[in-house]
Amino acid sequence: MSTDLTAEAAEEIRRGLGAIRRRTGLDSGEAQLMRYTINAVYKLGNRVVRLSQGNAARERAEKVVRGMALLRQHEVPAVDLDDAFVQPVVVDQWVATIWHYLPHAEGRPKAVELAAPLARLHAIADSPPYLPQWATITTARRRLGGLSTLPADDLLFTEQWVSREVGTSLDSLVALLLSRCDDLEGQVAAARWQLPVGVIHGDAHVGNLLAGRLCDFDSLAVGPREWDLVPLVHSFVRFGESIEPYKQFAAAYGFDLANSSSWPLLREVRELQLVTSVLDKLPGRPEVAHTLGHRLRTYLAGDRSAIWQRYR
Repeated sequence: MSTDLTAEAAEEIRRGLGAIRRRTGLDSGEAQLMRYTINAVYKLGNRVVRLSQGNAARERAEKVVRGMALLRQHEVPAVDLDDAFVQPVVVDQWVATIWHYLPHAEGRPKAVELAAPLARLHAIADSPPYLPQWATITTARRRLGGLSTLPADDLLFTEQWVSREVGTSLDSLVALLLSRCDDLEGQVAAARWQLPVGVIHGDAHVGNLLAGRLCDFDSLAVGPREWDLVPLVHSFVRFGESIEPYKQFAAAYGFDLANSSSWPLLREVRELQLVTSVLDKLPGRPEVAHTLGHRLRTYLAGDRSAIWQRYR
């Protein structure tokens, strides 16, 4: 099921998709919105179009295109960019990457299925200079700083939403979260990792696995490989899932993050990421806003047992 959008938000995304389709000649056939969190993901025939806007989106897309060549070189199981197009495709502020659609079974894959493709990715010995250093906290800080530059209507919506859903002002919320960034940056800088630093997927959860292949490479980077194991551990501590799938994954991968000294810190980094990742993209997205509201309220209250829901 695709993300619920207001009519205005849906129309804006359709305009962006229309511009991309006219530029690429993909202007026939029905487009199905599959998901919209940070990117709008459309199925268009036998292709998938990932669409976003802005300078940061363009930088991510350019990195992804270069990174996919690295993954192909090392035979990492991954979805394929469509080489029929010069990528990324940029029209005004809109940025898109176009992929071959990969048919896959309904439902989420098993966690253990992630072990082999992730291990293959982690076997890459290169650390190419075009891949950024892992900087999840820096990304969170940038998103928080960008809130003040939102268009006036979006800023007003976000201020009112924060007041209603979180019970504080937007300025106070941003100050609290920036302070948390400061605390965690110092801890990460002092951390010692058990696994070698190298190429990481950056968001390695089972939702980013299709028919045994990795997808969604927006967070591709060079960093601690433990970071790619965090989403699976976090699934049972925050999303109410059984621990057994994670145990099967850890046995297959060969490292148990849940019993590592790195886990408590990386959990805190992951939770900061998950409460800031869409804070600057709430207008027109009631489902996403509702889900984020619960996350923020429980996060700020220090409620570590609250169950969170995934974005659709």
